[in-house]
Amino acid sequence: MEKTIYTTKEIQERVDQYIGQFKEGYFSPLSLMARLTEETGELAREVNHYYGEKPKKKTEKEKSMEEELGDIIFVLTCFANSLNIDLSDSFHRAITKIETRDKDRWTKKDDLHQ
Repeated sequence: MEKTIYTTKEIQERVDQYIGQFKEGYFSPLSLMARLTEETGELAREVNHYYGEKPKKKTEKEKSMEEELGDIIFVLTCFANSLNIDLSDSFHRAITKIETRDKDRWTKKDDLHQ
């Protein structure tokens, strides 16, 4: 499979094109929240299988954390699009807050001080 790089704008546009072909359109925010929670649970299950003490059953199909993260990105994008929220702007606000609030919270690597 060929690797494709998307900007957040391109992700939001591609999801909007996909959803736009259906009469139903985007689900309600409450339904999208439920779907996001469901997908997060599926990722948690995968993490538990790979890093936890609960191995997969032989009858369970093979999934990957990459696939589950992709599902989360899709649903999160649906959520943002349905509310006309720009994910790039949301990320910028979050990372600015985190970089300011937590700048001295963690021990910095020595090579960053030079």
